[in-house]
Amino acid sequence: MALSKGTRLLLWITGLGALIFLAAAVAIALIMLADLPSLDQDEVWVDLELAGPISDGPRPDSVIVDPENIPLTVHDVSATLHHIAEDDNVAGIAVELNRPSMGLAQASEIRDGLQAIVDSGKECTVWSKTYENLTWYLASPCTLNLHPEGVPMAIGLKVSTTYYAGTLEKLGVSGDFERVGTYKSAIETYENTGPSEPTVEMYETLLDSLDLAFVAAIAEGRDMDEREVRALVDDPPVTATTALDRGMVDALSYKDEWEEALPEDRRSFRQAHQAVLSDWRGFGPEVAVLHLQGTIVDGSSSSGGLFGGSAIGDDTVVQQLEELQKDDDVIAVVLRIDSPGGSALASDVMWRAIQELDAEKPVVASMGGYAASGGYYMSMAARHIVAQPTTVTGSIGVFGGKMALGGLYEKMGITTWTSQRGALANLYNTTEPFTDPERAKIRERIEAFYDTFVTKAADSRDMSWDELDAVAGGRVWTGYQAHDVGLVDELGGLDLAVERALEYVDLEEGQHVGRRVLPRRSTLMEALLDGLNEQQVEAPELVELDEVLGPELTAELEAAHRLDQVLNSSGGIAALLPERVVVQ
Repeated sequence: MALSKGTRLLLWITGLGALIFLAAAVAIALIMLADLPSLDQDEVWVDLELAGPISDGPRPDSVIVDPENIPLTVHDVSATLHHIAEDDNVAGIAVELNRPSMGLAQASEIRDGLQAIVDSGKECTVWSKTYENLTWYLASPCTLNLHPEGVPMAIGLKVSTTYYAGTLEKLGVSGDFERVGTYKSAIETYENTGPSEPTVEMYETLLDSLDLAFVAAIAEGRDMDEREVRALVDDPPVTATTALDRGMVDALSYKDEWEEALPEDRRSFRQAHQAVLSDWRGFGPEVAVLHLQGTIVDGSSSSGGLFGGSAIGDDTVVQQLEELQKDDDVIAVVLRIDSPGGSALASDVMWRAIQELDAEKPVVASMGGYAASGGYYMSMAARHIVAQPTTVTGSIGVFGGKMALGGLYEKMGITTWTSQRGALANLYNTTEPFTDPERAKIRERIEAFYDTFVTKAADSRDMSWDELDAVAGGRVWTGYQAHDVGLVDELGGLDLAVERALEYVDLEEGQHVGRRVLPRRSTLMEALLDGLNEQQVEAPELVELDEVLGPELTAELEAAHRLDQVLNSSGGIAALLPERVVVQ
């Protein structure tokens, strides 16, 4: 039977599309496999450069094109370091530090990998132009090389908070909030000119715990007494020579001198990482590692934005969890949570979805830099919680309220008129503070949610309501403290969480289990298809906000934007970490 001209054209287009797809797939495979020599030979060294911001997990909008250009995550680096530690064909690793940026808990993940390499009897040498708190802590298990005129300035940790009450008063704006939890101090930033006594108490003990972990790790890595480490922090050497004389570093060298002293037979870290990816791939059972990064919001997850912050959307996460529940290849799930919290309602929506998944497949939570307030709310739905000693967690408490802008409007000559039906219809009017009946209703709402939060946390931790409430109240803990008071089960990193998840699964001896890292990066073909659906316009040159305003002001604006985003979400009740812990 003869085919019509339209049918033949349709078949031709379909065939062409399949051909393009096949060609793209082959091209991507060739790119990924080309020029990747094997590590299967004796006495190979591996080169690693840690530079710039290093994300805790993959960004959902990244595209796989060239493996050399895919940003390695903390997860990638840590897992590969542990792989190197177990690889008999690798003799050592050479690490260049080029101002890496990450949280202290993320640095702990990488430090644990370097420590594993040293513990396996392999060599680890590090070179850097400077050693500050983060880099000295991260590299402490290894032999430390410093530029001869480098800067050794590890000056200790601090907690820093900015207060806006004075500025808001000048503008005619007042913060009007209600909270449950003596230590739930996020609102103090906008209502006070300084911290309350409970807030000072909380952050002093938090800082003590962080400092203890910081000093103890460096002392172990440098084979020093903790008193020697504290002396170096309190009275830091300011020249490279003094740093060498006082044992802060092991050698002074220019980068080319350091490289010349290394063995010639070296491979890139990417090659070692490819071996890890190969081990994770394959047919058969998998453990899924789902990274959840950013502020918790109602709706869809997102990355980036005006202030650079990521968002965990409950709609997106519920869909991801439902897909994992239906996937027969996934036998266990690890949630890697790096979040200061956010929308209380969205946190509860995801808590329920995690519980439903855990009823079918074991779910373990791995805490990153932050897993506090709403971040803890998600974590407590898992059957096992793993945190780093320097993770910031807890903050079990809620608040709600608004900014009253009437004074500002008056200064600007703006007037408003309102008519209402319903005694509380004016509840979220932004021009006036709450009336007594409105405040009572807000208070009733947040007290009810706090009771829910504590009740569910107590059930999760096998504690009574009173026992859990005693460590709640909005109080922030380090992972070390949280373990001590029963809020987490174990201290360690993401790889340990994966091990624990698999312990809940019946596996045959020696059975291989792959690892699926989510959110999945897009393929080149997916990106091209998405591009065809978008109108092609020339994009203007963009300027990063922190280049204009500076990193500190940008961070403050991001915090204010996050608060506004959460309070204007469904329910208007926030389960959000108070201030930020700044490692300087």
